[in-house]
Amino acid sequence: MELAYYYDLDSGPIMKRLLEEEFFKRIGPTVREAQAMGFDKPGFYMYIKARDDLAEEAQNLLKDSPAKPLLEAEAEDVMKAFRDEAESAEAGMGALFG
Repeated sequence: MELAYYYDLDSGPIMKRLLEEEFFKRIGPTVREAQAMGFDKPGFYMYIKARDDLAEEAQNLLKDSPAKPLLEAEAEDVMKAFRDEAESAEAGMGALFG
């Protein structure tokens, strides 16, 4: 399952502490500054790709956090940006070690 979240700049320290918890270290969410990814929002996008049971647990843990789940078109745009970034990184590694 894939999930996408957004949180604002002011929430950064709170989210950093939350993401340092053991559960999130295990599932390894990817966090990027929205504007660095080409989006107009100030703040951060978070992408989680995990088994359904772990994704559901992440949703429960994030429910009361400053991170808000993205819906529909925005979620798909953000997830596509994260997927494209991962594919580019894999292609680069293949070129180095291929």
